[in-house]
Amino acid sequence: MLSRRVITTLAADPSSWLVLAVSIGGVWLFHFWFGPGLTMSAASLAVALLLLAAWPLLKLRDPDFAGKLVRGPGELDAEGEARVQRLEAALDRLGAEQGVAQLHLLRQKLERLVEVLRHRLDEGEVTYGRYLGTAEQVYLAALDNLNEVVVTLTSLAGIDEHYLQRREAEIAKDGVTDKEAIELATIRQRQAVLVEQRAKVEDLLGENERALAVLDNTSAALAGTRTRGGHAKLSADEAIRELEALAGRTGRYASGR
Repeated sequence: MLSRRVITTLAADPSSWLVLAVSIGGVWLFHFWFGPGLTMSAASLAVALLLLAAWPLLKLRDPDFAGKLVRGPGELDAEGEARVQRLEAALDRLGAEQGVAQLHLLRQKLERLVEVLRHRLDEGEVTYGRYLGTAEQVYLAALDNLNEVVVTLTSLAGIDEHYLQRREAEIAKDGVTDKEAIELATIRQRQAVLVEQRAKVEDLLGENERALAVLDNTSAALAGTRTRGGHAKLSADEAIRELEALAGRTGRYASGR
């Protein structure tokens, strides 16, 4: 069975529509011109269906078509892209402007790094795969961070900070009774949760800013390095070590560390 990606790519290829038109038009023209009997009609239809069934297999042997099936760096499947769109909508709804900006910049900087990589290294090289794989890990981990930002901000949306502040002031104004002391402790506990969760959001966004900077630094280091001759400068080695270190740290909240 053909995958959704193969079907989508075939549908976007003009030659596929030409084959479909020729198959349907050929059968219609054959019937119109010759007026065949039932046996010949069935045979012509079978030939058309055979051609349509064989077309995807023939296209898969085309290197250019096969290349379109390979996802680019940071490119997700249809479900993954839909999740990213929902993530952007959620960040926007929650007023996380920095998160929305990071979402766009992460993809842009990953694509820029890959472009530099293709100029500096051959795609079959182990080093190329090392850089690309690590950069993609950083990108995906940063998406996990943004998803955690959405979850955290959503939980905070249920806490009315202004009400807590007003109630705290009302309790403290005329002296605190034993009953009010329990309520006051609860209020302060909820305020502490607000502070803690906001700090978590700042930490997650800060990690993503670090990811953006490292992706930029890696691109710059590779751009200034002659790697095809096999004499990489120390800056490129430092860049990949920094990228790998970041990949190991980013997304720690999402993974439960």
